[in-house]
Amino acid sequence: MPPDLHSKLPDAGISIFAHMTALANRHGAINLAQGFPDFAPPEQLFAYLDEGVRSGYNQYAAMPGLPQLRTALARRLRDRYDYEADPDSTITVTAGATQSIYTAISAFVRPGDKVLIFEPAYDSYGPAVRINGGQALYLRLELPDFSIPWDALEQLLSKETVRMVLVNNPHNPAGSILCADDLLRIGELTRRHNSLLLWDEVYDLLVFDGKRHRSALEFPILRDRSIVVFSIGKTLHNTGWKIGYAVAPEALTNELRKVHQFLVFSVNTPAQYAVARFLDSHPGFTDELHQFYQTRRDLFWDLLRGHPDFEFLPCRGSYFALARFRASATTGDLAYAEHLVATLGVAAIPISAFYHDAHDPGLLRFCFAKKEETLREAARLLWLGKA
Repeated sequence: MPPDLHSKLPDAGISIFAHMTALANRHGAINLAQGFPDFAPPEQLFAYLDEGVRSGYNQYAAMPGLPQLRTALARRLRDRYDYEADPDSTITVTAGATQSIYTAISAFVRPGDKVLIFEPAYDSYGPAVRINGGQALYLRLELPDFSIPWDALEQLLSKETVRMVLVNNPHNPAGSILCADDLLRIGELTRRHNSLLLWDEVYDLLVFDGKRHRSALEFPILRDRSIVVFSIGKTLHNTGWKIGYAVAPEALTNELRKVHQFLVFSVNTPAQYAVARFLDSHPGFTDELHQFYQTRRDLFWDLLRGHPDFEFLPCRGSYFALARFRASATTGDLAYAEHLVATLGVAAIPISAFYHDAHDPGLLRFCFAKKEETLREAARLLWLGKA
């Protein structure tokens, strides 16, 4: 008889991303569900990867990350956010942003600690808190613009002792962004209670319509209590390389690295070398990303403009477009998403998967980080199935 497993995540099954991707593969559908590009990373990255391998960068990198990559990242943070990061003591390279987030939660959340999560929320947040013995407190963002419910937030913080607040900006899946006043208000409210702040800023370079991302690193009221997480995969179209990084004051970084060293220790060395070389040799690449993705967002919107079954919400950041679907009054979002992939050949993500209680606001998430021809074909298929 097998032993009692005492699962730490008894209710967890296959993720919605794996589920919808498996359905897309089964039906030969266009996958606008999982958030990855279907186009190649910059060609020069491949040459630098080969250069790294042939130059001997094949053994363990330093635990915090390859020094030349941390230096390149510090320069990026200085140029974009006027933030002077010490490459040696404040930047830690991780195996993707999800590992950064998990590591930060593991480092600072103790059994019984409460962590505030705004919903809809990326699906790894809650499980990471639970695995570490913490208690997730959920607060729903307010539709239709997914704004922070400030009165509810203040009431919750005054009633509960919150160890950590997790903020995703730009937001996945909502596509919303926070302004400077929002960040300052978060800083003031959480300072009263001395809460730590964990910022998921992986889409920081994907902000549209003339707006710019406001990072927590820009605000002194936030810096001392913040761990800010970024993603190379979202920046260089190479999500499969799984490289992210966490930026935090030295005292917080020291604690983060204590966990990081026993979780993965170090990240793929030649890939770190390639990214460092690319950032050094192509400093202007990131300046064009917002327009690159805005063009795809606008194309997808234009292709489906006037569709009787979909009403698209604003998307100010990330590479996801949310659409309210007409059948939402009678059909749950998961069933509708499964219907789309099986009958029309287009995969999307139901937004109920981003709520811990499966709350269903009748929305689907489409990823527009795709080739133009992919988006055109997806739109054609969706028009074929119009009611």
